[in-house]
Amino acid sequence: MTFDEKYKEYKEIAEKELGCASGNHADSRCSPLRDVINYSLESGGKRIRPVLTLAFCGAYGGNVRQTAVIAAAIEILHTSTLIQDDLPCMDNDDFRRGKPAVHKAFSEADVILAASRMVFKAIESVADLGLSSVISMICRYMSAVYDGQKLDLSAVSGVLDKPQKLHICELKTCALIQAACEAGVLSAGGSGGAVRNAALYAYNLGLAFQLIDDILDGEGYENAAEDAEKYTGEALKLLENVPDNEFLIELTKNLLNRKN
Repeated sequence: MTFDEKYKEYKEIAEKELGCASGNHADSRCSPLRDVINYSLESGGKRIRPVLTLAFCGAYGGNVRQTAVIAAAIEILHTSTLIQDDLPCMDNDDFRRGKPAVHKAFSEADVILAASRMVFKAIESVADLGLSSVISMICRYMSAVYDGQKLDLSAVSGVLDKPQKLHICELKTCALIQAACEAGVLSAGGSGGAVRNAALYAYNLGLAFQLIDDILDGEGYENAAEDAEKYTGEALKLLENVPDNEFLIELTKNLLNRKN
């Protein structure tokens, strides 16, 4: 199977679990917030986080389709942070991925409620699997995302130096990528060493990913491209410790060289 075929397979598994194919997110059919939730989850995107979860699970010999619940939960959490980020009281963005931001399509009150519901639905779905260690890990990283958003908001009127920018990136971007990779290893029964290796890989990948995003948005600092290449190199070295790593190696390289 080619890289593109494997990526498509992982993404389709995640999309199916998210309910995007049918337009119904889990039990949201019974929720008055279902339209808000579905709109946010159907906004597209690369689905990098669930793909990483499934890829690490597969690399360590786990059951990829059974892990789809966890992969989807992490994507739901990620999406909840995006719709919060776009709110007028946060980053005040009117568009996300070429579509009106969720708060432009629905009321701000509905968006806030939907984001909260998505967090609890995601945690519930993992709790139903009886994986307390995965829940604790995900909650720890989600806390970091919120801390990062607070630091980002506090810095809006100031000028950030490089260490400050990278620290916010560690919290806002790296955290859920680390959660995604660790979840894949844990779901496959990987060792503690394998989990730590995945977390460090994801940390470096997350830094490179955000730096490339900033460059594409015209917001990269001087030498950001060189730093992105450096962090990608560190991530690739860590993949040498991962079995069946061909897909992950190509994915890591592709994320460095992407144009969108």
